[in-house]
Amino acid sequence: MHIVVTGGTGMVGRNIKDVVLEHKDENNYHFLSSSDIDLTNRDAVLKFFNDKNYDYIIHLAANVGGLYKNISQNIEMFSSNIKINENVLEACHLNGIKRGIFCLSSCIYPANPSKFPMDETMIHESPPHPSNEGYAYSKRMLEVQCRHYNTSYGYNYYCVIPVNLYGKYDYFNLKNGHFIPMIMHRFYLSRKYDVFTAYGSGKPLRQFLYAKDFATIILGILLEYKDLPAEPIICCNDEEFTIKEVVYKLLDIMDLSKEKLSWLTNYSDGCMKKTVSNKKLMYICPGLKYDFTDMDSGLKETYDWFKQNYNNIRK
Repeated sequence: MHIVVTGGTGMVGRNIKDVVLEHKDENNYHFLSSSDIDLTNRDAVLKFFNDKNYDYIIHLAANVGGLYKNISQNIEMFSSNIKINENVLEACHLNGIKRGIFCLSSCIYPANPSKFPMDETMIHESPPHPSNEGYAYSKRMLEVQCRHYNTSYGYNYYCVIPVNLYGKYDYFNLKNGHFIPMIMHRFYLSRKYDVFTAYGSGKPLRQFLYAKDFATIILGILLEYKDLPAEPIICCNDEEFTIKEVVYKLLDIMDLSKEKLSWLTNYSDGCMKKTVSNKKLMYICPGLKYDFTDMDSGLKETYDWFKQNYNNIRK
């Protein structure tokens, strides 16, 4: 069996590779990177897939970034991701790839939902938060596209919806990274000054998922649970923290002083709460029986890896 992984050299793709190697998986995986193919180029994508013989796909590739990248690049985030998704799905259809995982994000959910926690039925209930409108709508459209391929052609395209991901192989960019890798890197560089800054009020609530846990879930859905309804599935554990709580955990792990921390409250908080439910995941995949990595352990493992690989991390 041949499985193609787009975004294969990103954080989730590399964690999937780690899990595959640990389990000595006999499937033949092809981990694609941006240097292999420009997924926004339709002709290039169709030609590339036509020359291969893939059975399944794990579609992770996207133009992604943290809160402040989303705020400043809403148009670019929408446009590039729409192109990527359209090209990949067309290539799958034309080349007989009938089963796959397509990665969304919990940021697609309404900014002002009718209830918490939100579930899989509420994706299109009302508008997402304006801070990441471009990215959110492009991912909502991916869910719509997958749903119609499933109903029109009998495919099994599963849209998985992770909460905020973090872990080894993350993108530690100081400007466009996601919250945890960005602030971890900033604190690391600020050690010599013994002065640390965090953005916003620290009050927003967030759920986090260790990337290796997500990789395990993806492989389980794709390879073990062949009879699942081809519907969206939220992927998260039962933990939720304020941004301030996560920042304090990180300071403790990095052995830095909380007294030297200041909050720059002129920066946007983004969405204050976007709590989602893992009830469906736990119900339909009881046999996965994975033990979620708790936040303290996940942050420590991430920081240890970050320090050991600092000269080669994506930044």
